[in-house]
Amino acid sequence: MVDINGWLLVQIANFLVLLIVLHFLLFKPLLSIMQERQQTVSGAFTDAKTAQEKVQMHLEQYKASLAESKQKAAAAYNALYQQGLDAQRDMLSAERAKAGELLDTARAEIASASAAARTDIRKEAEKLSQDISSKLLGRAV
Repeated sequence: MVDINGWLLVQIANFLVLLIVLHFLLFKPLLSIMQERQQTVSGAFTDAKTAQEKVQMHLEQYKASLAESKQKAAAAYNALYQQGLDAQRDMLSAERAKAGELLDTARAEIASASAAARTDIRKEAEKLSQDISSKLLGRAV
């Protein structure tokens, strides 16, 4: 059993002195190191969160600029496509106009050639009819 005598007070005093010495030599430095570590981890976590927010912001800016670039490219493509269609339409109408003019010119030439041929045929018909009548009648008509 435990005897309560003078040595118990010495042991309690020893324990208290040991606690005071350990407090200054071990516990206080250990607590300050743990606080520094906690602050470092907390600071690193805050820095990481800030960096992640910056990355997210830059990613959103990139997506926005990419969407804007795609929109500008689509607008430019549509404008060029429309210009191409307009140019094609203009070329077709110009070629149709030329073809119409050529057709009109050809029709005029054909009409003039036809009129000339009719005139020649009438002259030939008159000459033939006079030749035939002269031969049949035996005299010049």
